[in-house]
Amino acid sequence: MKSLRESNEDILTYAERISDLYLEKYPLDLRKKKGQIFTPSPIGKFMVNLFNVNKTKISILDPGAGTGLLTVAFCDKILKETSPYEIKVDLYESDENAVYYLKKILNECKKELNAKGHKFNYTVFNEDFIFSQKYDDEETNIFGEKFEKYDFVISNPPYFKLNKDSKYLNIIENSVYKQPNIYTLFMMLAINATNYDGELVFIVPRSFCSGVYYKKFRKWFLNKVTIDNIHIFESRNQIFKKDKVLQENIIIKFSKGITENTNIRISTSENGLFKDIDIFEANSESIIYKKNHEIFIRIPSSELDLKIIKKVDTFPNVLKDFGLEISTGPVIPFRAKEYLTKDINQISNIVPLLWIHNLQNMNIVWPNGNKKKEPCILFSEPTKKLLIPLKNYVLLSRFSSKEQDKRLIVSPLFESEFNFERIGIENHLNYIHRKNGDLSDEEIMGLSIFFNTYLIDSFFRSLNGNTQVNATEIRNIPLPSLSNIKKIGNEALTNSGKNPDEIVHKMLNIVLD
Repeated sequence: MKSLRESNEDILTYAERISDLYLEKYPLDLRKKKGQIFTPSPIGKFMVNLFNVNKTKISILDPGAGTGLLTVAFCDKILKETSPYEIKVDLYESDENAVYYLKKILNECKKELNAKGHKFNYTVFNEDFIFSQKYDDEETNIFGEKFEKYDFVISNPPYFKLNKDSKYLNIIENSVYKQPNIYTLFMMLAINATNYDGELVFIVPRSFCSGVYYKKFRKWFLNKVTIDNIHIFESRNQIFKKDKVLQENIIIKFSKGITENTNIRISTSENGLFKDIDIFEANSESIIYKKNHEIFIRIPSSELDLKIIKKVDTFPNVLKDFGLEISTGPVIPFRAKEYLTKDINQISNIVPLLWIHNLQNMNIVWPNGNKKKEPCILFSEPTKKLLIPLKNYVLLSRFSSKEQDKRLIVSPLFESEFNFERIGIENHLNYIHRKNGDLSDEEIMGLSIFFNTYLIDSFFRSLNGNTQVNATEIRNIPLPSLSNIKKIGNEALTNSGKNPDEIVHKMLNIVLD
Protein backbone atom coordinates (compact mmCIF):
# COMPACT_ATOMS: atom_id res chain seq x y z
CA MET A 1 0.00 0.00 0.00
CA LYS A 2 1.26 3.48 -0.83
CA SER A 3 1.42 4.97 2.66
CA LEU A 4 3.99 7.80 2.51
CA ARG A 5 2.79 11.34 2.11
CA GLU A 6 3.60 12.99 -1.14
CA SER A 7 5.66 16.18 -1.18
CA ASN A 8 3.70 19.26 -0.07
CA GLU A 9 0.65 17.09 0.74
CA ASP A 10 -1.26 18.39 3.77
CA ILE A 11 -2.51 15.86 6.29
CA LEU A 12 -6.17 16.20 5.28
CA THR A 13 -5.43 15.52 1.61
CA TYR A 14 -3.21 12.61 2.65
CA ALA A 15 -5.94 11.18 4.90
CA GLU A 16 -8.52 11.35 2.13
CA ARG A 17 -6.16 9.70 -0.36
CA ILE A 18 -5.46 6.83 2.02
CA SER A 19 -9.17 6.52 2.77
CA ASP A 20 -9.84 6.23 -0.96
CA LEU A 21 -7.44 3.28 -1.09
CA TYR A 22 -9.50 1.58 1.60
CA LEU A 23 -12.72 2.32 -0.31
CA GLU A 24 -11.24 0.78 -3.45
CA LYS A 25 -10.22 -2.36 -1.61
CA TYR A 26 -13.47 -2.94 0.30
CA PRO A 27 -16.63 -2.70 -1.86
CA LEU A 28 -19.64 -0.58 -0.99
CA ASP A 29 -21.96 -3.57 -0.51
CA LEU A 30 -19.71 -4.92 2.23
CA ARG A 31 -19.35 -1.54 3.95
CA LYS A 32 -23.08 -0.76 3.81
CA LYS A 33 -23.84 -3.83 5.91
CA LYS A 34 -21.81 -2.18 8.64
CA GLY A 35 -23.31 1.25 7.98
CA GLN A 36 -19.82 2.40 7.02
CA ILE A 37 -19.91 5.57 4.91
CA PHE A 38 -16.83 7.79 5.13
CA THR A 39 -16.90 11.57 5.42
CA PRO A 40 -15.56 13.75 2.57
CA SER A 41 -12.95 16.25 3.73
CA PRO A 42 -15.01 19.45 3.01
CA ILE A 43 -17.73 18.13 5.32
CA GLY A 44 -15.15 17.23 7.96
CA LYS A 45 -13.68 20.74 7.85
CA PHE A 46 -17.13 22.32 8.10
CA MET A 47 -18.00 20.15 11.11
CA VAL A 48 -14.77 20.97 12.95
CA ASN A 49 -15.21 24.70 12.41
CA LEU A 50 -18.47 24.56 14.38
CA PHE A 51 -16.54 23.85 17.59
CA ASN A 52 -15.67 26.65 19.98
CA VAL A 53 -12.17 25.61 21.04
CA ASN A 54 -11.47 28.03 23.89
CA LYS A 55 -8.78 26.15 25.81
CA THR A 56 -5.46 24.61 24.84
CA LYS A 57 -5.70 21.30 26.71
CA ILE A 58 -8.48 19.26 25.14
CA SER A 59 -9.81 15.72 24.91
CA ILE A 60 -11.62 14.46 21.82
CA LEU A 61 -13.79 11.42 21.16
CA ASP A 62 -14.33 9.97 17.69
CA PRO A 63 -16.72 7.06 18.39
CA GLY A 64 -16.98 5.69 14.86
CA ALA A 65 -13.64 6.66 13.41
CA GLY A 66 -13.41 4.74 10.14
CA THR A 67 -10.07 5.83 8.71
CA GLY A 68 -10.02 8.94 10.91
CA LEU A 69 -10.84 11.78 8.55
CA LEU A 70 -12.90 13.72 11.12
CA THR A 71 -10.10 13.59 13.69
CA VAL A 72 -7.63 14.64 11.01
CA ALA A 73 -9.87 17.61 10.17
CA PHE A 74 -9.68 18.61 13.84
CA CYS A 75 -5.88 18.28 13.75
CA ASP A 76 -5.78 20.39 10.59
CA LYS A 77 -7.69 23.11 12.46
CA ILE A 78 -5.20 23.03 15.35
CA LEU A 79 -2.24 23.26 12.96
CA LYS A 80 -3.47 26.72 11.98
CA GLU A 81 -3.23 27.91 15.60
CA THR A 82 -0.10 29.59 16.93
CA SER A 83 -0.55 28.65 20.62
CA PRO A 84 0.65 25.16 21.59
CA TYR A 85 -2.12 22.65 22.25
CA GLU A 86 -2.17 19.46 24.29
CA ILE A 87 -4.56 17.05 22.58
CA LYS A 88 -5.74 13.63 23.67
CA VAL A 89 -7.92 11.68 21.23
CA ASP A 90 -9.75 8.39 21.72
CA LEU A 91 -10.99 6.71 18.55
CA TYR A 92 -13.24 3.66 18.31
CA GLU A 93 -13.36 1.51 15.19
CA SER A 94 -14.60 -2.09 15.21
CA ASP A 95 -13.39 -2.91 11.68
CA GLU A 96 -9.80 -4.12 11.99
CA ASN A 97 -9.24 -3.50 8.28
CA ALA A 98 -10.07 0.17 8.75
CA VAL A 99 -7.90 0.33 11.90
CA TYR A 100 -4.83 -0.54 9.82
CA TYR A 101 -5.35 2.56 7.67
CA LEU A 102 -6.48 4.65 10.66
CA LYS A 103 -3.21 4.19 12.56
CA LYS A 104 -1.10 5.10 9.53
CA ILE A 105 -3.04 8.33 9.11
CA LEU A 106 -2.93 9.23 12.83
CA ASN A 107 0.82 8.69 12.94
CA GLU A 108 1.20 11.38 10.29
CA CYS A 109 -1.03 13.71 12.36
CA LYS A 110 1.08 13.09 15.44
CA LYS A 111 4.32 13.70 13.55
CA GLU A 112 3.16 17.02 12.10
CA LEU A 113 1.48 18.32 15.26
CA ASN A 114 4.50 17.49 17.42
CA ALA A 115 6.76 19.17 14.89
CA LYS A 116 4.71 22.37 15.27
CA GLY A 117 5.04 22.33 19.07
CA HIS A 118 1.75 20.66 19.95
CA LYS A 119 1.39 17.54 22.09
CA PHE A 120 -0.77 14.94 20.38
CA ASN A 121 -1.57 11.53 21.78
CA TYR A 122 -4.14 9.11 20.51
CA THR A 123 -5.56 5.74 21.46
CA VAL A 124 -7.33 3.52 18.94
CA PHE A 125 -9.81 1.04 20.37
CA ASN A 126 -10.47 -1.79 17.94
CA GLU A 127 -13.89 -2.43 19.42
CA ASP A 128 -17.53 -1.45 19.13
CA PHE A 129 -18.12 1.90 20.81
CA ILE A 130 -21.65 0.91 21.82
CA PHE A 131 -20.48 -2.11 23.80
CA SER A 132 -17.66 -0.15 25.39
CA GLN A 133 -20.11 2.31 26.95
CA LYS A 134 -22.70 0.82 29.28
CA TYR A 135 -25.37 3.46 29.82
CA ASP A 136 -27.03 3.97 33.19
CA ASP A 137 -28.30 6.88 35.25
CA GLU A 138 -25.03 7.13 37.17
CA GLU A 139 -23.01 7.35 33.94
CA THR A 140 -20.66 4.54 34.89
CA ASN A 141 -19.46 1.49 33.01
CA ILE A 142 -20.31 -2.10 33.89
CA PHE A 143 -17.58 -2.13 36.56
CA GLY A 144 -18.99 0.91 38.34
CA GLU A 145 -16.17 3.15 37.11
CA LYS A 146 -16.90 6.66 35.91
CA PHE A 147 -16.76 7.08 32.15
CA GLU A 148 -13.96 9.03 30.53
CA LYS A 149 -15.34 12.49 29.88
CA TYR A 150 -14.47 14.41 26.72
CA ASP A 151 -14.47 18.06 25.76
CA PHE A 152 -15.37 17.46 22.12
CA VAL A 153 -17.07 14.69 20.19
CA ILE A 154 -17.08 14.54 16.40
CA SER A 155 -18.83 11.74 14.57
CA ASN A 156 -20.25 10.33 11.39
CA PRO A 157 -21.76 7.24 13.04
CA PRO A 158 -22.90 4.14 11.17
CA TYR A 159 -26.52 4.09 10.01
CA PHE A 160 -28.49 0.88 9.93
CA LYS A 161 -31.85 -0.22 11.25
CA LEU A 162 -32.14 -2.23 14.43
CA ASN A 163 -34.59 -5.09 14.55
CA LYS A 164 -36.38 -6.05 17.75
CA ASP A 165 -33.85 -8.81 18.49
CA SER A 166 -30.78 -6.62 18.01
CA LYS A 167 -27.96 -7.17 20.48
CA TYR A 168 -27.55 -3.40 20.72
CA LEU A 169 -30.92 -2.78 22.33
CA ASN A 170 -29.87 -4.39 25.62
CA ILE A 171 -27.35 -1.60 26.09
CA ILE A 172 -30.08 0.96 26.80
CA GLU A 173 -32.93 -1.20 28.05
CA ASN A 174 -33.34 0.89 31.20
CA SER A 175 -33.42 4.26 29.46
CA VAL A 176 -34.41 5.07 25.90
CA TYR A 177 -35.20 1.71 24.39
CA LYS A 178 -36.15 0.23 21.05
CA GLN A 179 -34.50 2.91 18.92
CA PRO A 180 -34.93 2.07 15.23
CA ASN A 181 -31.42 2.99 14.05
CA ILE A 182 -27.91 2.50 15.40
CA TYR A 183 -26.90 6.14 14.94
CA THR A 184 -29.16 7.28 17.80
CA LEU A 185 -27.28 4.97 20.17
CA PHE A 186 -24.01 6.62 19.15
CA MET A 187 -25.50 10.04 19.84
CA MET A 188 -26.87 8.95 23.19
CA LEU A 189 -23.74 7.27 24.51
CA ALA A 190 -21.49 10.04 23.18
CA ILE A 191 -23.53 12.61 25.11
CA ASN A 192 -23.19 10.42 28.16
CA ALA A 193 -19.39 10.43 27.74
CA THR A 194 -19.09 14.22 27.36
CA ASN A 195 -18.21 16.82 29.99
CA TYR A 196 -20.88 19.31 31.02
CA ASP A 197 -20.68 22.16 28.49
CA GLY A 198 -18.78 19.82 26.18
CA GLU A 199 -19.57 20.16 22.48
CA LEU A 200 -20.64 17.49 20.00
CA VAL A 201 -20.94 17.65 16.22
CA PHE A 202 -22.63 14.83 14.31
CA ILE A 203 -23.60 14.27 10.71
CA VAL A 204 -26.65 12.00 10.85
CA PRO A 205 -29.93 11.31 9.06
CA ARG A 206 -32.61 13.86 9.78
CA SER A 207 -35.13 11.15 10.61
CA PHE A 208 -34.75 11.48 14.39
CA CYS A 209 -36.19 15.01 14.31
CA SER A 210 -39.76 13.80 13.79
CA GLY A 211 -41.90 10.69 13.66
CA VAL A 212 -43.22 8.37 16.32
CA TYR A 213 -40.29 5.91 16.19
CA TYR A 214 -37.81 8.44 17.55
CA LYS A 215 -40.15 10.16 20.03
CA LYS A 216 -38.52 8.75 23.18
CA PHE A 217 -35.05 9.51 21.90
CA ARG A 218 -36.02 13.12 21.07
CA LYS A 219 -37.42 13.63 24.55
CA TRP A 220 -34.25 12.22 26.12
CA PHE A 221 -31.98 14.17 23.76
CA LEU A 222 -33.64 17.54 24.35
CA ASN A 223 -33.51 16.99 28.11
CA LYS A 224 -29.73 16.53 27.92
CA VAL A 225 -28.40 19.06 25.40
CA THR A 226 -28.82 22.49 23.88
CA ILE A 227 -28.83 22.67 20.08
CA ASP A 228 -26.43 25.33 18.80
CA ASN A 229 -26.23 24.80 15.02
CA ILE A 230 -28.07 22.85 12.33
CA HIS A 231 -26.92 22.60 8.73
CA ILE A 232 -29.14 21.15 6.01
CA PHE A 233 -28.37 20.22 2.41
CA GLU A 234 -30.68 20.96 -0.51
CA SER A 235 -29.45 17.90 -2.41
CA ARG A 236 -29.67 14.40 -0.93
CA ASN A 237 -27.38 12.64 -3.41
CA GLN A 238 -24.34 14.94 -3.39
CA ILE A 239 -23.21 14.63 0.25
CA PHE A 240 -21.70 11.14 0.15
CA LYS A 241 -21.37 11.09 -3.62
CA LYS A 242 -18.58 8.50 -3.74
CA ASP A 243 -20.81 5.93 -2.06
CA LYS A 244 -23.98 6.96 -3.97
CA VAL A 245 -25.93 7.52 -0.76
CA LEU A 246 -29.44 8.97 -1.09
CA GLN A 247 -30.13 10.17 2.43
CA GLU A 248 -31.44 13.41 3.91
CA ASN A 249 -28.64 14.20 6.36
CA ILE A 250 -28.01 17.13 8.66
CA ILE A 251 -24.98 18.37 10.50
CA ILE A 252 -25.99 19.19 14.06
CA LYS A 253 -23.88 20.77 16.78
CA PHE A 254 -25.07 20.68 20.37
CA SER A 255 -23.69 21.29 23.85
CA LYS A 256 -24.22 19.13 26.90
CA GLY A 257 -26.53 20.86 29.37
CA ILE A 258 -29.78 22.76 29.03
CA THR A 259 -30.02 26.44 28.19
CA GLU A 260 -33.56 27.72 27.73
CA ASN A 261 -34.73 30.10 25.02
CA THR A 262 -31.54 30.27 22.97
CA ASN A 263 -30.91 31.17 19.35
CA ILE A 264 -30.04 28.34 16.98
CA ARG A 265 -27.90 29.05 13.94
CA ILE A 266 -29.43 27.48 10.81
CA SER A 267 -27.36 27.16 7.65
CA THR A 268 -28.07 25.63 4.25
CA SER A 269 -26.04 24.69 1.19
CA GLU A 270 -26.74 22.93 -2.09
CA ASN A 271 -24.23 20.16 -1.32
CA GLY A 272 -21.17 19.24 0.71
CA LEU A 273 -18.87 21.76 -0.98
CA PHE A 274 -20.41 24.66 1.01
CA LYS A 275 -19.90 27.22 -1.73
CA ASP A 276 -23.33 28.80 -1.40
CA ILE A 277 -24.11 28.90 2.32
CA ASP A 278 -27.13 30.83 3.58
CA ILE A 279 -27.24 31.53 7.32
CA PHE A 280 -29.92 32.82 9.66
CA GLU A 281 -30.85 32.47 13.31
CA ALA A 282 -34.03 31.17 14.90
CA ASN A 283 -35.20 31.13 18.48
CA SER A 284 -35.23 27.63 19.95
CA GLU A 285 -38.97 27.95 20.66
CA SER A 286 -39.60 28.11 16.90
CA ILE A 287 -37.38 25.08 16.23
CA ILE A 288 -38.36 22.79 19.10
CA TYR A 289 -42.10 22.06 18.91
CA LYS A 290 -43.72 20.90 22.14
CA LYS A 291 -47.47 20.52 21.96
CA ASN A 292 -50.19 17.87 22.39
CA HIS A 293 -47.71 15.57 24.20
CA GLU A 294 -45.48 15.59 21.10
CA ILE A 295 -41.97 16.92 20.61
CA PHE A 296 -40.36 17.62 17.22
CA ILE A 297 -37.26 19.40 15.92
CA ARG A 298 -38.32 21.62 13.01
CA ILE A 299 -35.71 22.83 10.54
CA PRO A 300 -36.68 25.78 8.33
CA SER A 301 -34.51 26.21 5.23
CA SER A 302 -34.93 29.98 4.98
CA GLU A 303 -36.12 33.04 6.87
CA LEU A 304 -39.38 32.82 4.92
CA ASP A 305 -39.84 29.27 6.22
CA LEU A 306 -39.26 30.61 9.72
CA LYS A 307 -41.95 33.26 9.22
CA ILE A 308 -44.30 30.53 8.02
CA ILE A 309 -43.61 28.41 11.11
CA LYS A 310 -44.40 31.37 13.36
CA LYS A 311 -47.61 32.12 11.45
CA VAL A 312 -48.88 28.53 11.34
CA ASP A 313 -48.12 28.15 15.04
CA THR A 314 -50.77 30.82 15.73
CA PHE A 315 -53.55 28.59 14.38
CA PRO A 316 -55.44 27.35 17.45
CA ASN A 317 -56.61 23.87 16.50
CA VAL A 318 -55.57 20.38 15.41
CA LEU A 319 -57.65 17.61 13.82
CA LYS A 320 -58.86 16.11 17.08
CA ASP A 321 -60.42 19.45 18.09
CA PHE A 322 -62.89 18.95 15.24
CA GLY A 323 -63.58 15.33 16.15
CA LEU A 324 -61.42 14.22 13.23
CA GLU A 325 -58.99 11.34 13.00
CA ILE A 326 -56.48 10.18 10.42
CA SER A 327 -56.18 6.47 9.63
CA THR A 328 -54.13 4.32 7.27
CA GLY A 329 -55.75 2.58 4.32
CA PRO A 330 -56.48 -1.00 5.40
CA VAL A 331 -55.93 -2.75 2.04
CA ILE A 332 -52.42 -4.25 1.87
CA PRO A 333 -52.24 -5.48 -1.74
CA PHE A 334 -49.96 -8.51 -1.34
CA ARG A 335 -52.13 -9.82 1.50
CA ALA A 336 -55.37 -9.29 -0.42
CA LYS A 337 -54.02 -10.22 -3.86
CA GLU A 338 -56.64 -12.90 -4.58
CA TYR A 339 -59.42 -10.33 -4.11
CA LEU A 340 -58.00 -7.63 -6.38
CA THR A 341 -59.21 -7.40 -9.98
CA LYS A 342 -58.85 -5.39 -13.16
CA ASP A 343 -62.23 -6.52 -14.51
CA ILE A 344 -64.22 -3.39 -13.77
CA ASN A 345 -67.22 -4.20 -15.98
CA GLN A 346 -67.33 -8.00 -15.79
CA ILE A 347 -67.73 -8.63 -12.08
CA SER A 348 -70.75 -7.40 -10.16
CA ASN A 349 -69.57 -7.57 -6.54
CA ILE A 350 -66.67 -5.11 -6.76
CA VAL A 351 -65.88 -1.73 -5.22
CA PRO A 352 -63.23 0.85 -6.17
CA LEU A 353 -59.73 0.45 -4.76
CA LEU A 354 -57.92 3.79 -4.52
CA TRP A 355 -54.10 4.01 -4.77
CA ILE A 356 -51.65 6.92 -4.65
CA HIS A 357 -51.82 7.31 -8.44
CA ASN A 358 -55.56 8.05 -8.18
CA LEU A 359 -54.77 11.35 -6.43
CA GLN A 360 -54.22 13.88 -9.21
CA ASN A 361 -54.33 17.67 -8.89
CA MET A 362 -56.72 17.61 -5.95
CA ASN A 363 -59.05 15.20 -7.73
CA ILE A 364 -59.74 11.49 -7.35
CA VAL A 365 -59.27 10.05 -10.85
CA TRP A 366 -60.66 6.50 -10.93
CA PRO A 367 -59.94 4.39 -12.83
CA ASN A 368 -57.04 6.13 -14.56
CA GLY A 369 -55.50 3.47 -16.75
CA ASN A 370 -52.60 2.35 -14.58
CA LYS A 371 -52.11 -1.14 -15.99
CA LYS A 372 -49.96 -2.37 -13.11
CA LYS A 373 -52.46 -1.68 -10.33
CA GLU A 374 -55.86 -3.31 -9.90
CA PRO A 375 -58.57 -0.63 -9.70
CA CYS A 376 -61.08 -2.83 -7.84
CA ILE A 377 -61.40 -5.17 -4.91
CA LEU A 378 -64.06 -7.84 -4.50
CA PHE A 379 -66.73 -7.17 -1.89
CA SER A 380 -67.01 -10.46 -0.01
CA GLU A 381 -67.03 -11.85 3.50
CA PRO A 382 -63.20 -12.02 3.75
CA THR A 383 -62.80 -8.40 2.56
CA LYS A 384 -65.53 -6.75 4.66
CA LYS A 385 -63.03 -5.69 7.31
CA LEU A 386 -60.78 -4.14 4.63
CA LEU A 387 -63.46 -1.88 3.16
CA ILE A 388 -64.78 1.33 4.66
CA PRO A 389 -68.18 3.00 4.21
CA LEU A 390 -68.26 5.39 1.25
CA LYS A 391 -68.33 8.87 2.78
CA ASN A 392 -66.59 12.18 2.34
CA TYR A 393 -62.91 11.81 3.18
CA VAL A 394 -59.62 13.67 2.73
CA LEU A 395 -57.01 11.34 1.19
CA LEU A 396 -53.28 11.88 1.70
CA SER A 397 -50.34 10.01 0.23
CA ARG A 398 -48.21 8.42 2.93
CA PHE A 399 -45.04 8.74 0.86
CA SER A 400 -43.31 11.59 -0.92
CA SER A 401 -39.80 12.71 -1.75
CA LYS A 402 -37.85 15.89 -1.13
CA GLU A 403 -37.57 16.41 -4.88
CA GLN A 404 -41.34 16.56 -5.48
CA ASP A 405 -42.93 19.98 -5.92
CA LYS A 406 -45.05 19.24 -2.87
CA ARG A 407 -44.46 16.86 0.01
CA LEU A 408 -48.16 16.65 0.81
CA ILE A 409 -50.29 15.03 -1.90
CA VAL A 410 -53.90 15.56 -0.87
CA SER A 411 -57.30 15.16 -2.55
CA PRO A 412 -60.89 15.34 -1.30
CA LEU A 413 -63.00 12.23 -1.86
CA PHE A 414 -66.63 13.20 -2.46
CA GLU A 415 -69.17 10.50 -1.70
CA SER A 416 -71.39 11.88 -4.47
CA GLU A 417 -68.83 10.98 -7.15
CA PHE A 418 -69.08 7.21 -6.55
CA ASN A 419 -72.12 4.98 -6.83
CA PHE A 420 -71.01 2.43 -4.24
CA GLU A 421 -71.74 1.74 -0.59
CA ARG A 422 -68.16 0.89 0.37
CA ILE A 423 -64.68 1.66 -0.91
CA GLY A 424 -61.14 0.29 -0.61
CA ILE A 425 -58.23 2.50 0.45
CA GLU A 426 -54.78 1.09 -0.31
CA ASN A 427 -52.20 1.02 2.48
CA HIS A 428 -49.99 3.76 1.01
CA LEU A 429 -52.80 6.28 1.62
CA ASN A 430 -54.04 7.89 4.81
CA TYR A 431 -57.57 9.23 5.10
CA ILE A 432 -59.07 11.88 7.38
CA HIS A 433 -62.53 11.09 8.70
CA ARG A 434 -64.92 12.15 11.45
CA LYS A 435 -65.37 9.52 14.09
CA ASN A 436 -69.05 8.73 14.56
CA GLY A 437 -70.07 11.31 11.98
CA ASP A 438 -69.64 12.75 8.51
CA LEU A 439 -67.55 15.45 6.90
CA SER A 440 -69.34 18.02 4.77
CA ASP A 441 -68.28 18.95 1.23
CA GLU A 442 -67.05 22.31 2.55
CA GLU A 443 -64.97 20.63 5.24
CA ILE A 444 -63.15 18.14 3.00
CA MET A 445 -62.55 20.77 0.36
CA GLY A 446 -61.39 23.30 2.96
CA LEU A 447 -58.94 20.86 4.53
CA SER A 448 -57.67 19.74 1.13
CA ILE A 449 -57.11 23.31 -0.01
CA PHE A 450 -55.38 24.17 3.26
CA PHE A 451 -53.02 21.17 3.06
CA ASN A 452 -52.27 21.94 -0.60
CA THR A 453 -50.92 25.44 0.04
CA TYR A 454 -47.27 26.44 -0.16
CA LEU A 455 -47.78 27.69 3.39
CA ILE A 456 -48.44 24.22 4.79
CA ASP A 457 -46.06 22.46 2.41
CA SER A 458 -43.23 24.68 3.70
CA PHE A 459 -44.32 24.11 7.30
CA PHE A 460 -44.39 20.36 6.72
CA ARG A 461 -40.95 20.31 5.06
CA SER A 462 -39.54 22.02 8.15
CA LEU A 463 -41.13 19.34 10.29
CA ASN A 464 -40.59 16.22 8.21
CA GLY A 465 -37.26 14.75 7.13
CA ASN A 466 -38.52 11.43 5.80
CA THR A 467 -40.04 10.14 2.61
CA GLN A 468 -42.92 8.93 4.78
CA VAL A 469 -45.76 11.29 5.68
CA ASN A 470 -46.55 10.21 9.21
CA ALA A 471 -50.09 10.38 10.55
CA THR A 472 -48.68 11.74 13.84
CA GLU A 473 -47.28 14.78 12.03
CA ILE A 474 -50.58 15.44 10.22
CA ARG A 475 -52.44 15.18 13.54
CA ASN A 476 -50.22 17.94 14.92
CA ILE A 477 -50.36 20.45 12.06
CA PRO A 478 -52.02 23.58 13.49
CA LEU A 479 -55.35 24.41 11.85
CA PRO A 480 -57.52 27.53 11.76
CA SER A 481 -61.02 27.41 13.21
CA LEU A 482 -63.54 25.01 11.71
CA SER A 483 -65.63 27.94 10.53
CA ASN A 484 -62.64 29.26 8.58
CA ILE A 485 -61.98 25.77 7.17
CA LYS A 486 -65.56 25.76 5.88
CA LYS A 487 -65.19 29.27 4.43
CA ILE A 488 -62.06 28.13 2.57
CA GLY A 489 -63.92 25.08 1.27
CA ASN A 490 -66.94 27.08 0.16
CA GLU A 491 -64.73 29.60 -1.64
CA ALA A 492 -62.91 26.77 -3.46
CA LEU A 493 -66.18 25.04 -4.44
CA THR A 494 -67.58 28.32 -5.73
CA ASN A 495 -64.41 29.47 -7.54
CA SER A 496 -62.77 26.22 -8.63
CA GLY A 497 -60.01 27.86 -10.69
CA LYS A 498 -58.42 29.75 -7.82
CA ASN A 499 -54.98 28.91 -6.46
CA PRO A 500 -55.07 27.30 -2.96
CA ASP A 501 -52.63 29.87 -1.56
CA GLU A 502 -54.70 32.73 -2.94
CA ILE A 503 -57.82 31.37 -1.27
CA VAL A 504 -56.22 30.63 2.11
CA HIS A 505 -54.30 33.90 2.30
CA LYS A 506 -57.49 35.81 1.50
CA MET A 507 -59.74 33.91 3.91
CA LEU A 508 -57.20 34.01 6.79
CA ASN A 509 -55.75 37.44 6.04
CA ILE A 510 -52.19 36.10 5.81
CA VAL A 511 -49.34 38.46 4.91
CA LEU A 512 -45.79 37.06 5.09
CA ASP A 513 -43.76 39.93 3.58
